[in-house]
Amino acid sequence: MLVGVLALALVPLWRIANELRAGEEIHFARPWAFLLLIGPLLVAWLGLYRPLARMASLWFSRVGEITALPRSPIARLARLPTILRVVALVLAVIALAKPQTFSGSNRVVRGVDIMFVLDVSQSMEEQDLARSRLDAGQRTIRNFLRKRKGRGDRIGLVVFAEEAMLHCPLTLDYRSLESIVADLEIGEVPALGTAIGDALGLSLASLRRSDSTSKVVILLSDGDWNKARYMDPGEARDLSVEMGVRVFTVLLGDDGEPGAKERAQYGVNPRMLKEIAADTGGMFFRAGDDRQLAKSFEEIRRNLPTSDAKVIGRVPHRHFFDLLLWPAFALLLLELLLRTTRFRSFP
Repeated sequence: MLVGVLALALVPLWRIANELRAGEEIHFARPWAFLLLIGPLLVAWLGLYRPLARMASLWFSRVGEITALPRSPIARLARLPTILRVVALVLAVIALAKPQTFSGSNRVVRGVDIMFVLDVSQSMEEQDLARSRLDAGQRTIRNFLRKRKGRGDRIGLVVFAEEAMLHCPLTLDYRSLESIVADLEIGEVPALGTAIGDALGLSLASLRRSDSTSKVVILLSDGDWNKARYMDPGEARDLSVEMGVRVFTVLLGDDGEPGAKERAQYGVNPRMLKEIAADTGGMFFRAGDDRQLAKSFEEIRRNLPTSDAKVIGRVPHRHFFDLLLWPAFALLLLELLLRTTRFRSFP
């Protein structure tokens, strides 16, 4: 019986060891669960090493003759139920830590590398669009991301005001990127300025490191630039033309079209955005109409050439939760059976 018990406990551990020998790396999804090992240790101490004075006992006048008698095999296994409980708890804790192995996942996707460039300067607080210019830009990007799921496009984000900052490199994790966009606020970078040229140049620098043959920048701004630390919008536009990167521009703000709201404190510069889009082979849009903007972005997606890109990742290969939990459950049942039958104790 003892051999069978040990085999039942060691089989899952032996399977895990085989995975390690085969070169698989064991990853524990919940490593904090190992803190619960203090429970099996406490059970082992109370059941196996607690002082004899705390255990039930019978008194004899001639103890020496009793202790000299040979112990039967059953007597030698008196602590087996406690051992079963300890082993079962250890297996349960390891199962709770969720051990698993991963395998490499290489796949080829067809898509476009897209860098969003979003203005977060002080002028984006204007409310000449629904809620504000910044909110319109955030909704535009988030709607775009939701429609791109599963398309294979890698998308990144640059934000700018007085300075430009790469907020998210090119990624396929749209959910995380959407969360980043939703949390953007005025003040992510020094807000008193609009360095469109620097921001466009930073996005082009990120795209230069990409091996994709189809690269696009989508610039969302009110278009009224007044800062240039490294390059002005004209220099950035020329670099886009040199790299063959199309720049699609989106005007965030009222440019005096019919039906517009009252004049905003901060003006806009649609002319510059139109020139950048025209010179780079892109398109110019207004953000006042969300539905029209969504259709325009869909037109952008249809007209862009795609390229193949190899995506290297890893996916869960084998889980050991059940392999550990079922033996633990079986050991606890066996312990309960032994304690209520052959190893039943009488205080």
